[in-house]
This record gives sequence, C-alpha cells and structure tokens, in this order.
Amino acid sequence: MEYVDETLFERRYGRIAQIMKLHVQAAAIKALLNFWDPNYRCFTFGNIDITPTLEEYERILDFPNVSCRIYRRRKFEDTASEVVSLLGLGKISQCRVAEGGFKWKVIEARMKKNAEEGKLGDKRYKLVAFAIFGLVLFPSETGVISLEAASVFVEYEHDKINPSSAILGETMLSLNHCRTHGKGAMRCCVPMLYLWIISHIEAPRDIFNNFWWFDLRPLKITIDEIWKNWDEKAWRDKYAALPSSNFKWKAPWMNNVICTMSCGSKIWVPLIGVTGYISYAPALVTR
Repeated sequence: MEYVDETLFERRYGRIAQIMKLHVQAAAIKALLNFWDPNYRCFTFGNIDITPTLEEYERILDFPNVSCRIYRRRKFEDTASEVVSLLGLGKISQCRVAEGGFKWKVIEARMKKNAEEGKLGDKRYKLVAFAIFGLVLFPSETGVISLEAASVFVEYEHDKINPSSAILGETMLSLNHCRTHGKGAMRCCVPMLYLWIISHIEAPRDIFNNFWWFDLRPLKITIDEIWKNWDEKAWRDKYAALPSSNFKWKAPWMNNVICTMSCGSKIWVPLIGVTGYISYAPALVTR
C-alpha cells in the first residue's frame, strides 16, 4: 500500500490489507451460491456438507492482540462524531451522505493529502483501516462507507473487539438472502469467502497443504499463485464433482484448532452481523 508501511499496519490490523489484494473470480462465487442451503446454513456438495467457521475466519484475518470479545451491535447516534474525531476529518456534514454513511471520496482525498504532506502519524493508519473496514470487510453501496461498518471500526479502536464473527455473520446473511430470493448482490467480504472455498477444494496444493500456512503470509502466497480462470459452468462442475476431486473437509492449517460447536446446549451458534442476526451449526457438518 502506498499510504502506510505494510508491516506496521499488519501489527495493528492483522491481514485485512492483504484481503483487498486478492483477485476474486466472480464466476466462482456465482457458482458457489447454487450449493448453499439457507435452512442449514452450509454448502452441500453431494454427500458433503461444509460451512465456513468462525475459527477459520479468525485465523486467516489474524487480528492482533484482540480479546475474545465479539462485536455486538451498538446504537449509531454517536458513531459519526466518534469517527470524525478518530480520523481528524473536520466537519461531519462534509464527509457524510444524506443516508448517514461516509463518502469514500472524502476519505480517499484525506489519505492522499496526508501522503503528499508526509504525515505518517496515527490517523494515517486509521484512515486506511477505516476504508478497508467499510469497502472490503463490510461493503454497502458503491462509494459509501456505512454507519454499520463505521460502528465496527470504532469498537475495534476503542474496545479491541474481534470483528471476525460479524464478518462471518454478514457472509451468511448475504448467502441466505441471495439464495432465497434468487437475486441480489453479495454485500459481504467476498474475498474471504473465495479464499475459504479454494483453500478447501484445492487443499492438495502446496500453498494450502501446510500446517504452517497461516504463519507464512497466506494471503500473499495465495495472491501470487496462478489460478485457472474458469467460467461459471466450469466452477459449478468442479463443485458438483466434490468430494471426488481435490477436497478436504478440514484445512491442514486448522488441525490443532478447537472450533466452537455449540452455544450451551444448543447446536446453533449465534452470529451478530452489522445488518442482522443469524446462527449456524458447525456440529452438523463435522467429519
């Protein structure tokens, strides 16, 4: 990234900067939607059921020094003023749209100005992180960073919450919406979903078949890998061939990780997203 030192940025915000560099094959996601079961919140490939887990998302994103505190939706009344204060944006009215979100052009202009003036301070890193939270991790309409995404960013800065559960929750909410209605845009962190599925169906590849993959800058080596540029039909055929093709239910780099399989006596694990609530049942697909 041209605006910050990547190593220092990763120490503060984990691997979110690498997420936005991942080239997503849109055809892979479109084809994947056909295999989502909105009732059981899992992908079904023949006799194989699989679902992304909270622990997988946490390990890939690798947010540093965060506690086990998860995101809980908060009131938005003070979010805008807190963001302006954290980022040093000036007047609220100049950086917000009528619906309440923040204008990406204003954020981008501020980042460019800081770079031109050689400002390497704390706010410069926060500006970049805020942009990634709003445009990649919790996307909304084009050119706008929603108040919901801003709220997660504020809680991360103030309380060091782990936003992984909210990212996964939004993914499942979006999958359910698109599958149930047969249309709609995937308003979630699509690069994370793409990385998750290819890490399972391409598990024999050297880059994934390694217990230490998560410690070896996984997104970078995945970005550098050469992938076949298939159309939607080719991806559907690949998914339909599971599990006879290169499939692994549990990624090698998750071998020693304990996953949350229930919430008390209930098998459904709740996930709080920024736009709603959903639950999933990883115990139903365990092998």
